[in-house]
Amino acid sequence: MQKRKIFAGLTSAALMASLLTGCGGSPSAQDPNAGKTPAAGSDQSMVLRLANSHNEEHITSQACQKFADMVKEKTDGRIDIQCFFAGQLGDERSTIEQCQFGGLDFTRVSSGASAEFAPLMNALQMPYEYTDVDHLFRVLDGEIGQQVFDTFEENNLVGVTYLHPGSRNFFNAKKEIHTPADLAGMKIRVSESDLMLSMMEHLGGIGTPLPFNDTYSSIQTGVVDGAENNMTSYVEMSFYEVAPYWTYDGHSYMPDMILASKQTMDKLSAEDQEIVKACAKEASLWHREAWEESEAKNAKVAAEKGCTLTTLTEDELKQFQDAVAPMYDSFLNDEQKAIVESVQALA
Repeated sequence: MQKRKIFAGLTSAALMASLLTGCGGSPSAQDPNAGKTPAAGSDQSMVLRLANSHNEEHITSQACQKFADMVKEKTDGRIDIQCFFAGQLGDERSTIEQCQFGGLDFTRVSSGASAEFAPLMNALQMPYEYTDVDHLFRVLDGEIGQQVFDTFEENNLVGVTYLHPGSRNFFNAKKEIHTPADLAGMKIRVSESDLMLSMMEHLGGIGTPLPFNDTYSSIQTGVVDGAENNMTSYVEMSFYEVAPYWTYDGHSYMPDMILASKQTMDKLSAEDQEIVKACAKEASLWHREAWEESEAKNAKVAAEKGCTLTTLTEDELKQFQDAVAPMYDSFLNDEQKAIVESVQALA
């Protein structure tokens, strides 16, 4: 696997933001002690930063804040992780690059954004790969999830924990979707991802990459016919107002995660690294339960709003699975295919 150059693609804007705002994880030329983990019992505080593109109220943001709060508590304030929400420090790609450079300490990102920095991640986000959320976490919590995390270190990053991504499903403004034939010719907003564009092509729809924040207005004005996301986003972003047809096809579980700068983690003592990872894991377990509760609550809201919620039969779902099956040969290399086989063995 070709190693990505650590500084390649680092945007000037991301670099400038890092230099202007500073970072607790980077040593200061004026302070020779900056960037070193304070000793246990010391009054000195090490201030680190965590970036997240979600708004502060989002459940995933709450999990990030819980992580930060627990680290501060477990280290008696020696390590203070400050969370920045709503993309204040840049989009997902730029925050990953800032972590590579050491100008940022942690970032919460999706697997789609991170796959360029750890190509094995593509093997964990293929369409219709998981039978259910329990299958997903058997994979992420085990050797497979760690194997993929380990590859981030080649790009100066450390995988800290996986987060519940929610099951992604289709919703649209026009009609019920029961089979891929119903998607034929429909313009569906997707992220700017080769994987998602390929999936839509195989399903007969027209994948249309647009910024997430433009999704509502694009459906409302007919630029696209629909989109795909999890139920929590569907309700919280009021997409049901312009796209009342929802289909439970569960085409993607694209894991979210917290990544750290390897430079930051290397500055921490072994004990503090373990504290960081243990707190992240505890926050992720809280997040899983909270997410499932949110999905159930928001599904009820969607039904009360009069949305048409379509559950596929086994035969209908198999049509979607069969349609994307060729992607597993065309989209993945041999190493990624071996990961998928291991994933399927845990189903």
